[in-house]
Amino acid sequence: MQYTEEIKNHVVNNIKSWINEIYQSDPQLNENFSLYDHIQSKLTLPRTEAEIWFIDKYEKTFENYAKEVRVNKVKELLVYTNLDLPVIARKLGYFSVKIMSADLMQVTGLPISFFQNIKQQKEDTIKRQRI
Repeated sequence: MQYTEEIKNHVVNNIKSWINEIYQSDPQLNENFSLYDHIQSKLTLPRTEAEIWFIDKYEKTFENYAKEVRVNKVKELLVYTNLDLPVIARKLGYFSVKIMSADLMQVTGLPISFFQNIKQQKEDTIKRQRI
């Protein structure tokens, strides 16, 4: 079946929104969460076809886009919360802190400690301003 560009764009934009929604606010993903199953459950066409359209538009797969969104959430939680690393990993559906750390390094080129240092510097600045 042939789809118009308008339909393709609508599907791709929906997929992007669905991925963003997964990691917004306070995600509580379990280790069994499957991005592909989640997306397929919302689609009315084959996931493989939708993924081709997604790659054409964003030059990355659903999974790579989701990894970037997920890593951005990791960065946010590292800098703006007091959550321990295992808690952050569990919230975002990682099997381990090691895997979360590897994703962070792959996407940003920076280790967890970099973001922990940003948090510490932020807290130190706030303390100095109170004095």
